[in-house]
Amino acid sequence: MFRVIKRWLKYKLIRASIKIKWNKIEEVKLNKVQERVMRITTSLIRNNRSELLINPEVNIKFGEKYYIKKVNSDGDVEKFITISKTSDGYNVALIGQELVNGINYHYHFDVWFNEVSGGLILQKFTRVLKNRRNKMEERICLDDEKTLDLILEKVK
Repeated sequence: MFRVIKRWLKYKLIRASIKIKWNKIEEVKLNKVQERVMRITTSLIRNNRSELLINPEVNIKFGEKYYIKKVNSDGDVEKFITISKTSDGYNVALIGQELVNGINYHYHFDVWFNEVSGGLILQKFTRVLKNRRNKMEERICLDDEKTLDLILEKVK
């Protein structure tokens, strides 16, 4: 009986903590510029043709930096996004060019996000990067297995 009550209380506590986290995330209101930059950034993160890069060195002077680079069919950089961790949130720099009606527009936006919003962008970045890395490792292992099988056949 005591076990059932303990399990029920644990369930209720965990559920309440999750609801509190969800409410915290929902409380963050983004302005129109932040919302659009967040949508552009997350869509580029999901895009398979964009390159996801991380600064390997976490430095007090430079901070944490994450990069997203999208190259067009000509090999030119179409969009380049830098996500920088600051002391009070995240700064997203969006640099790019768009061809509209034969006119090439260049732009540069620096948008600040608070800890919660920037954390959501970073979570998506790391999740997609991890999935890509796992797929790449699987492909390499399959190629290695095929090569080892060929070597084994030659040895026999």
